Amino acid sequence: MITAIIIDDEVDSIETLMWKLENYCPEVEILETFNDPVAGLGYLKNHTVDLLFLDIQMPKLNGFDILQAFNPLPFDVIFTTAHDDFGIQAIKFSALDYLLKPVQVHELQEALKKYIQHRSEKVLSQDQIALLFQNLENEQTGKPCMIALSTRESIEFVPPDDIVVCASESNYTMIHFQNGRKKLVSKTLKEFDVMLSKYNFFRSHHSYLVNLSLVKEYVRVDGGYIIMRNDMQIPISRGKREEFLRMLGQG
Repeated sequence: MITAIIIDDEVDSIETLMWKLENYCPEVEILETFNDPVAGLGYLKNHTVDLLFLDIQMPKLNGFDILQAFNPLPFDVIFTTAHDDFGIQAIKFSALDYLLKPVQVHELQEALKKYIQHRSEKVLSQDQIALLFQNLENEQTGKPCMIALSTRESIEFVPPDDIVVCASESNYTMIHFQNGRKKLVSKTLKEFDVMLSKYNFFRSHHSYLVNLSLVKEYVRVDGGYIIMRNDMQIPISRGKREEFLRMLGQG
């Protein structure tokens, strides 16, 4: 059984999440719920729980303030938020889970499935929390973020600039680095597209995401393709060529 608490300033959100957990996620036992984040923090300091469902934007203390009160973090966390903006990029880059409100049952079940896998493999690390706070600070100062690349064996932290190409491998993504190394990561290409679009990455094809800063050549013949700095040849979809050239200042 997974013991958990919910901290959320919206009572309706707590009740909805509790109902979905009770009816669709019997492996979770909700010990307590709090719509006052200060009271929730006090409970966490005096009780042991496996998992925290944590709202991000709350009065008095936000979700990140609560996490900063612990070092190391003695529980795992799944964020819940009604806003797909504040801190979400930092959460994604840290390979942490979050749920957008209203929480969908299948997304809740998938987040719990990931949590159980992480718990059994002891993958979730304090480094991810440290990376979260570093990336939150970087978002505010405009500094480059680091991205967490999660596999069954480990979580590696790299700057996006080190990535040349992301290639789809079904529900996984093969990451190709500048030094020639490759890494198979347990995220879909769509997820990387969302995360990396602001870092000058471009979806040239349904199976490929390329770092525009590392494009070496665009070949017009044979239907058109891209040559990267590591000499990978990447196809470009017909409907993407005009946008690709425009983004490189050639359109």
